[in-house]
Parts: sequence; structure tokens; C-alpha cells
Amino acid sequence: MLSLSEFLLRWNERPICWGFIRPWVPQPAARYSWIRVLTVSAAGCGLAALVSWGGFWLALSGVASAETSELLASMQGWMTGAAAEFGLLAGLSWSLLSRRCWNHRAQRLNSTPETSAPKSWPRLRLWTGAFPAVAYAALVFGATPLLLFHAIENARGALVWRQTRATLKTRGECLELACIIPAPVRDEENFFATPFWSRFNYTRTPDSSGRQGEVRWADTNWNEVTRELSLPNLPTPKSRLGVPPEKTPEGRTDLAAWATAFRASTSNALHRPVRGSGIQFIAYPIPETPGNPATDVLQALTKLDPILAEFQAASDRPHNRYPYHYEDGFSTLLMPLSAMKSATRSVALRSAARLTQGQTAGAASDVALAFRLGHSLREDPYQISQLVRYSCDAIALHALWEGLIDHRWSEDQLTRFQDVLTQRDYTPGSIRAIECERNIASYELERILADRFGRLQQLDALGGNNSPSEVEDLLTAISILMPDGWFRQNQAQLMLGYQNLIDSARTAMKPNNRSQALKDAQALDEVADRFLMEASTHTTPRNFLVRRLLPSLSKSSQRAQRAITLARLGAVACALERHHRAHGRYPESLLDLGPATLKALPDDWMSGQPFRYRRTEDGRFELWSVGPDGKNDGGIYRTRNPKNNTFSEERDWPWPSATPNTERMF
Repeated sequence: MLSLSEFLLRWNERPICWGFIRPWVPQPAARYSWIRVLTVSAAGCGLAALVSWGGFWLALSGVASAETSELLASMQGWMTGAAAEFGLLAGLSWSLLSRRCWNHRAQRLNSTPETSAPKSWPRLRLWTGAFPAVAYAALVFGATPLLLFHAIENARGALVWRQTRATLKTRGECLELACIIPAPVRDEENFFATPFWSRFNYTRTPDSSGRQGEVRWADTNWNEVTRELSLPNLPTPKSRLGVPPEKTPEGRTDLAAWATAFRASTSNALHRPVRGSGIQFIAYPIPETPGNPATDVLQALTKLDPILAEFQAASDRPHNRYPYHYEDGFSTLLMPLSAMKSATRSVALRSAARLTQGQTAGAASDVALAFRLGHSLREDPYQISQLVRYSCDAIALHALWEGLIDHRWSEDQLTRFQDVLTQRDYTPGSIRAIECERNIASYELERILADRFGRLQQLDALGGNNSPSEVEDLLTAISILMPDGWFRQNQAQLMLGYQNLIDSARTAMKPNNRSQALKDAQALDEVADRFLMEASTHTTPRNFLVRRLLPSLSKSSQRAQRAITLARLGAVACALERHHRAHGRYPESLLDLGPATLKALPDDWMSGQPFRYRRTEDGRFELWSVGPDGKNDGGIYRTRNPKNNTFSEERDWPWPSATPNTERMF
């Protein structure tokens, strides 16, 4: 049977092992020097790199298809480097083993001069020679360098991750999942500890391998509950391009359109259900014969009274902790945010109908509840929840606005709304949301590292806002063979990328010196975008998860700034209305608002200076922020091109007016 030593000696004596130069083959009794070890290792490195580069060159020169050529072009750099490293290790493995065997034979030959002339090697047989030779070749050129390759890459990745983690820890960052999980609260203090929200609770039973298993809902009909809370869709009239269907050209809630939509949905649900189409209609308690739109809308909304009454009863609770399964990572099922937004729209719609009916107290209660629903998402750590929070507050602001333009709110009601808006702070939530994304991404990579055989399944479940490229799909497919160090380097790159986004958000949310803070935030956004672009353009095994797990959140800060600006505009608008109630007119300047009306005049968040304000000839006012560009454009929000119904970039952020067919922020 061919031994490993005989295999190495046989192949070292072949001229092909020495670059076809016969004098390079050492004599049997000569020592195998370290120079030869280095030469063979360098030759293996160069040969592997040359073969890899040559293969890519042939493919890119027309042998492969255009799509494959583009894929190979993005892989060429790191694949050539990886091949060179593997070739170096293969050459090192071969030369070190050969040196030991060669020198052992040389020592034996030199110690017995009478046998200094070795016998010729016998001819190899198939079973006793050829098959073992193949196995030895796989061991020397495959398994051994592969193990060395994994060991080196694992050590390199561990070092990079330790350094990155230590750097972030020094800066006071916490990367553990526990850092973003809110503290538990008692049910009697929790807004979400109610029968409605408990229907969406679930448990997940792990499978036999310990991975995520089947979801078991507390109420299997929760989807029906969500659908019952939703409102019917309103078709957009063709003659009102650019105007939302639920609003009139003056910006008021179109109660007539809502009454028609409720009636159509009820008729379809009772008489013309569309089976098998996926379209589901809901029946509302609305009369078939149209009457007063406000009355009809209020009657239709009585269907939601039990749920809305439950929200109202829980509105005084101080905490808002939804029972998430954070251990599920990116697979965590979020709260039904569509239900939260639908509930806010419902109470805002009821407020508009009650105002029309003269039920001011009930309308004010609905506006307060709408603000409370948005506030319930304040402690939610997820990014999508914060975005829904901004939307809910914008809906509540529109309900408040409708009472302001008709001078319907009392002094006490205005004071209450003003206090709510003054206390609105979106800064912690916007920053915590990015920290949550970062910590869950790190947690997911830890889970992947802990379960190599479940790695492919877990990678397929990872999302982000970007669809994976072909390179990423290929890398995902071979991820089981990847060194753990590559995942550690991905983890380090991800944490650095998220830190850019977090630094950008923190800079943008600095309360002092707003103009400089916005400039710094814009610069950091560009750095973060370049970081993401680099990972997308030059995908390697050390960063292929960056694009998949690092979403482009550069606009999240601006959305939070928009929400802050709207809340401050709303507080000033309430103060202006209180001044109007006291003096019968709006003030000449915002400086005329006394401490009794507004304790401290809030600055424009986008400039750090007072809001722009002027009275209009019709006895109303215009109030606006300079907006994201930092320039005063006279209160113009954006302009619309009627030819293609496209809109310009946002310029100023104005408090809405009742002027027909104007662009409004809400």
C-alpha cells in the first residue's frame, strides 16, 4: 500500500514539481532547505492567483454570457485574493510535509553510505497505489490547506470583531439585544394590556432542532379583527388630481365621500360579494338612503365603538409595552400597525363628523385619543413603528386643524392640545429605532455563527430594504463552507455602518445650533450612503451581508425632524387661536403671544430661529418652517406639474391653510 511519505517523495522527484527545471530537483541525500519551502509556497500562491485571474479573464472576454460576466467582474478581486491565499497554504502544506519526509530519508541515507543509492520506485497498482495517491493529494492539496485557510480567516475575523466591538464599547455603545428591550410593566399600567391587543399575542414552539417553529395565535381570528377595524377605500375623482380622496379641495374631511364609501362597502358585503377575488367588503350600520353625511358617518362608525371605547379606557395608562418576541430577531412578528393607523383614522373621522354636528366636546375627546394612539408607539423600538407614529400624529393634527379653522375649540381644549404638542419628543425614538436594527442584526449573526447547518435557512430569512444580488445569492448558497471569520468581519462592517447612521441621527437631533447640526448630519448621511454603496458595488465574503442588513435610513432623521416641526407648528397654532379667542384677531407678530398664551415660543427645528409668520387679508394667518433646504421660500410646501402630476422637492414646511387646491403637509 502506498504510504503518504512515499507519495510525497515520488512527486517531489518529478521535474514537473520544480517548474520543469531538472537541476532544481534536490539529490536524495541532500537536505530540503527552507528556501525551497518558501519558493514552493510562493509558486503555489502565484499559480493559484494566475489561474483564478486567467479564468476570470477568459470569462469576461466573451466566453460567458453578459449577465455572468457582470457577476464575475464583481467577484474577480476577492476571488483572486482568496485563491492566492489558498494556493499559498497549499504550497506551504505540500512543501512542509515534503521537507520532513525528504530530510528524514536524507538522514537515513547519510547514516548508511552503503545504501546511499536508493532503489527505483516500484510501479503503482490501481488499488494499492493510484487510489491512495488520489486520497493523499486531496488531503495535502485540499483538506489541509482548507483547514489552515479557515483557521487563519477565523483568527483574522475574530481579531477584527474584537477591535470593532472594543471601539464601540469605548464610545458607550451597547450591542446586545437586551439593551433595546423595554423593561416589563404591570398590566394595569400598560396601554397594550387590553382584550383587543391580546388577540394578537402568540407563542412559537421550537422544532426538533431548536429552531423557530410554528406560530400559535391567542386568537386565530385576529386577521378578521384587523379587517373589521379598517375603513373602506375611497376612489380618487379624476377631476381632483393631487387632492387626497378623503379631503375636499379646501383640505377638510370629505364626509360625503366617506358616507358614500361606507354605503357602497355595506351594499357589496350584503348583496354583491366578490368571491375568490381577494376583495372583502365590510357591512356598516348605515341607512341605504343617503341623509346628512355627518350623521351617516357617525352611524357607520358605531360599528367600531366597542374597540374605540377600549382604547379610550386604556388611554390614561402611563406605559406602552407590546409583548414582542425579541428572541425571534428579524422574524419577530410586529404589532398590527395597520390596525393602529386605522384606529387613528377612525377617531379622526369621527371627530370631523362630530364637529359638523356641533358635538365639540366629543370631537375634542376624539382628537385627544388620536394623539394618544400615536403616543402609544413612543416606546416601541422598531423603525417601522416610529414611522407609523409620525403618520398617526399627522392624522391627529389634521383633526385638530379642522377645529382651528372654524374656531370651534374652547380655551381648555386648546390648552390641552397645546400641552400635548409641546411635550412631543421624537428624538429618542428615532435614534433608538436605528440602535434596535443594529442590535438585532448583530444578534442574528450570533445565531448564524452558533448554528452552521441552519445557516442557509437563517440567511434566507434575513431581509433589509434591499433585494439580494446574484453575488449575495451565490455567497448565501455556499455559506455553510465559509469560515466563521468572514461572518465576524461582516458583523464588524455592519456595526460600523450602523454607527454611521446612528451618528447621523444623533447629530441631526441635537437641539442646539440647529443650522450646524443639520450640515453635520448631511455630511454624515453622505458618509453612510457611501459606506452602503461601497458594499453594494464591491461585494465580498467579508461584506456580503452589509447590503442585506444595513438599510438606507438616511431619510429617517428628516422624517423625525418633520414630525418635530409639525408638533411645534401645531403648538404655535393653538397659541394663535387662544390669542384670537381673547382679542378677536390674530397677533401682528409671534412675539405678541404673551406668557399666558404660550410660555416659551418654540424655535423652528430646521433653522434654530423663530417660525415665519404673517397675517392674511382674509383675517387668517400663514405659519411655516424653512423646511429641509433651510431657505425661506415664502411658505410654499411644494409645487405640482399639472402635465404629468409630479411634485417638486419639499421646500418650506407650512401649517396648512384652507386655500383650495394647495399642497398641504397633512
